[in-house]
Amino acid sequence: MARKEDVEVLRRRAVEFLEVARDDIRAGRYDLAAFHCEQATQLALKHFLARELGYFPRTHDLRELIELAGKIKPSLRDLYEEFKFEIEVMLDAYVGAKYLPRSYRRDVVEKLYSVAERVVREVGVN
Repeated sequence: MARKEDVEVLRRRAVEFLEVARDDIRAGRYDLAAFHCEQATQLALKHFLARELGYFPRTHDLRELIELAGKIKPSLRDLYEEFKFEIEVMLDAYVGAKYLPRSYRRDVVEKLYSVAERVVREVGVN
């Protein structure tokens, strides 16, 4: 069972990663912004699951997290269907930031930011 303090840490970190992603975009650090968008999305979903279920799966796969969260809040499944491409790019950004020399264009990252921001709002993190 997730402790209340742990759930709050997930919420706070999701908000902070989203803020850092915005700062990265402004500074032209698009590869980092893409990674931070993924982190904001991942932690927002984990916060939602911990809050609603008392736990969250130990995975980094946004698809898996959205699938589980979508069972509680079907609008998240709809969001995935609408932004499947962007979410897949976020998955790539997560792996790429750690293991691959990958770069992203500003317009792509701005779209990722928009989707991350929407997920954060949808799950009630901010």
